[in-house]
Amino acid sequence: MTTGAVILAAGHKSSTTSFQPMLPVGDTTAVKRIIITLQRAGVEPVVVITGDRGEELEKHISKMRVVCLRNAEYATTQLFDSICMGLNYIEDLCDRVLVMPTKVPLLLSETIEKIMESEAPLCCPVYEGRRGHPVMIAADWIPKILNYQGEYGLRSFLREPEADAVLEEIPVDDRGIIQAVETDEDCAMALSGNHGKLPLHSRMSLYLECDEVFFGPGIAQFLSLIDHTGSMQTACKQMHMSYSKGWKIMKTAERELGYPLLITQSGGAEGGFSQLTPKTKDFLNRFLQMEQEMNSHASRLFEKYFGDER
Repeated sequence: MTTGAVILAAGHKSSTTSFQPMLPVGDTTAVKRIIITLQRAGVEPVVVITGDRGEELEKHISKMRVVCLRNAEYATTQLFDSICMGLNYIEDLCDRVLVMPTKVPLLLSETIEKIMESEAPLCCPVYEGRRGHPVMIAADWIPKILNYQGEYGLRSFLREPEADAVLEEIPVDDRGIIQAVETDEDCAMALSGNHGKLPLHSRMSLYLECDEVFFGPGIAQFLSLIDHTGSMQTACKQMHMSYSKGWKIMKTAERELGYPLLITQSGGAEGGFSQLTPKTKDFLNRFLQMEQEMNSHASRLFEKYFGDER
């Protein structure tokens, strides 16, 4: 069962001047820490909804294999609108979705893993009787949320009798699910506790080569974005690289593999479209599967050799 995530980082009304997604937490930032935490738990894909200072934020996370969607109307819309934007995009890409804001960057990967053990259509973690983040939503419940007209958005939806009857509360020993980090003072308090640094963990990168290295995490992200958006130009923008560089990466891979990777069509209001060939989709899926199995094996080796240093 595949689990994706929607991270809400579009911005909201606040009395502080701090840009919350990029507040420092340990040696990283709030948004990067959440992405790392989710990815360590095997969550894929991860969609980040941006808005306020969107260009800066998207560049900040452009190498982290996430999809960025810009809510250009963030200043005049509600948080629920950003949630619906993310859910509408990710609905067909996974079996269930974790939804959370960037203001809770201190939650643990173990908490995410525990939530993902649930088979309930809706669930959320609970710490000392208080519901926290993230909320996990089964894909077949997404249309109900997208059509919801309640005044208080997702929180109100979860209190509706139909949703409340099936929502599972997962008790966790993790204050991070409710501990908001929204100001510089919150950052200082976080660093004074036990959450300053993420625990030691392994990270593996897979690269393929013939005469030269031509395929790795970067082009895998690039192709995935093209597959999701239907546009090479949009994929280049999301990865903050020039269109010419995107073509160069593509042509290098095509030369090494010996076949075209894309079907493209120019023209039209959106500048045409790009899509992966069936052969490319198969190649990308096998690469991602191999990468996933490698990381799983690497995690077991890490526990064997470095588990006592956590």
